[in-house]
Amino acid sequence: MNYKSGAILITCILFAVSLPNFFTQPVYAHDEGHQSEYNCLIEAVYFEAGNQPFVGKLAVAQVIVNRVNSDRYPNTICGVVHQGPISEWWWENHNKVVPIKFKCQFSYYCDGKDEEPFEGKSWNDSERSALLVLNGMIKDVTEGATHYHADYVSPWWANKMIRTVTIENHLFFKG
Repeated sequence: MNYKSGAILITCILFAVSLPNFFTQPVYAHDEGHQSEYNCLIEAVYFEAGNQPFVGKLAVAQVIVNRVNSDRYPNTICGVVHQGPISEWWWENHNKVVPIKFKCQFSYYCDGKDEEPFEGKSWNDSERSALLVLNGMIKDVTEGATHYHADYVSPWWANKMIRTVTIENHLFFKG
């Protein structure tokens, strides 16, 4: 075995040995300036893809990051996740941002329900998927998608875009 092969083998072994810890230890964003962005991404992944397998959570996180990287959407994760019209009355009278029901880019944010996460496996997987995508540690499983929807709805934009991949009951698109 030459030096290069040995180095690759050692790297693979170290990665394989550390991988179980990645999925069992708490996850933290290391830059406090990005903590709120990280939290917005976790929350969106949890509420949009909580019932999806891990790859589905990665895909939703990737769609959000793909939007951030596009000049057609806000340039922050929270801006992308919370994009949509707000109630002018609430803003003018109470200085409070209240999204208009069912008019948001991500439905959980303006469906009118209280969003209280349950810190179980789905939350932990949402944290991990957000961290992997934010740190560029994983290939874009959506092939550049900026949109997705569940297979039981038919949004007006779906026929105008290119479908890239289907994960469980989520269909992903770019365009």
